[in-house]
Amino acid sequence: MSRSRFITGVLGALGILLTPVFAIPSLAGQEQGKVRFPYQLTPGYDEAGNVILGREAIVKMTGGRDKAGKGPDLHSQNMHLKASLPQTDFTNSDLSFWGNIVYAGNYGGFRVFDMSDPGEPVELTNVDCPGPQNDTSVWRNILILSVDAVMEGPNCGDAQLPSVPAPAEGWEGIRIFDVADPANPQLVKSVYTDCGSHTNNIIPDEANNRLLVYVLSYALRGGPTCGDPGLPGSPGNGQISIVEVPLDDPASAEVVNIVPIPVNQTFDDLVFLGLGATDGCHDVQFFLELGIAAAACLSEGQIWDISDPANPVITDHLDNDNIEIWHSATFTWDGQTIVYGDETVFGSCQNSAQMNGRLWFYDIDSLHEPLGSFLIPRQAQLIDPDGDGVFEFEYCGSHLFAVLPRKDGQQILASSWYGGGTSMIDFTDPANAVEIGYYDAQDPLADTWATYWYNGFIYANDITRGVDVFKFSDFAGGNMVKFDHLNPQVQETLIP
Repeated sequence: MSRSRFITGVLGALGILLTPVFAIPSLAGQEQGKVRFPYQLTPGYDEAGNVILGREAIVKMTGGRDKAGKGPDLHSQNMHLKASLPQTDFTNSDLSFWGNIVYAGNYGGFRVFDMSDPGEPVELTNVDCPGPQNDTSVWRNILILSVDAVMEGPNCGDAQLPSVPAPAEGWEGIRIFDVADPANPQLVKSVYTDCGSHTNNIIPDEANNRLLVYVLSYALRGGPTCGDPGLPGSPGNGQISIVEVPLDDPASAEVVNIVPIPVNQTFDDLVFLGLGATDGCHDVQFFLELGIAAAACLSEGQIWDISDPANPVITDHLDNDNIEIWHSATFTWDGQTIVYGDETVFGSCQNSAQMNGRLWFYDIDSLHEPLGSFLIPRQAQLIDPDGDGVFEFEYCGSHLFAVLPRKDGQQILASSWYGGGTSMIDFTDPANAVEIGYYDAQDPLADTWATYWYNGFIYANDITRGVDVFKFSDFAGGNMVKFDHLNPQVQETLIP
């Protein structure tokens, strides 16, 4: 049976494993236009309606007027693959950075790399600790992992329980590792949280000798204390948990607050798949110097006041009928613009008119009318996963992204697009954002979960490929601020 990239995409990232098959409409009748490469990249059908794939499609559709980079992968000439670190046993998830160390989560645990030479990375260890999604955050010697599935117990060797029927007992939440020796991480504490932890984010509070961990989750499926999404009046979690981790004694970490997160509309876009309606937030972006957060809460965006970090307050709700799943957010480094991402339900990038699966740009002072939106100009590829002549679109849509820390005011975003790979986007004019570089690997096909810039290189964690390291050669590094660490969902200080 065909492996739908839709399933690899949105449901996998939401922690759901299903196997439906969807019919794909033909694009043979769509007008091709005569725009120059890369905006004419349309792997799929030629003018006569014949299926064409991969590099042949680029050559055909551009008429040879402009050329892609060399090699078997589809990429612009300014994007260069410097290193590839395969991990094919588990779904790969998010990334965190401390000094030259990169932590790469996956559903089976996490990997630790020494990136002192990004072109020649060294894997220090591959930790076996199953628990979807194992999203990561790091602060000094403390590593946080999110577990959003009910396990038999809190330890790394404990097995995952079946999700149907919803388990009445078990463990889900966050795991805390001591990574003082990055080559030998030690599990020091597991903290149970309601509905587990789909993602997490951190606020370092050095003055009070603590790390605050925001735990985000929702109840598409039930759990021991996750509500029953099948019961009327119990749509889901509707809250976040805040865990306090003492910096000098992480083993004594505990939940110190549970904060209700009301939304204006319950998320019910996946009920047709037999999943529950739910309230909850998928991700949150902090800007610590500004004391604000941009939360992506499935059915809406929210703005939080985090000036009292253990007691966040909702200050605004954002609505956009074009967004199917409010998934992720980030700020520009001057704090003036918020970027929200839509993790589309059925996939996007099939034609330029699609409004789902996009990135959306908002002025921080005028949040209820977007400044513009962006969808990659490269059409999702048609793939034949079983070699039987039955083609389907790979799943494509925005996922995880971050703004490059530039000092010259130019706004550049590095973003993952699942089957669309990694994209570099100039949104200095948010009403007319353009792709200025991309890398779409072909063997195996890109299915990119997370893409971030860190100190001169682009790092991607790909669902099926593992970690890829890229160099983007179209601008000099002199305009960039370098960091000694980076949790991509935490922006600490303004860059005027």
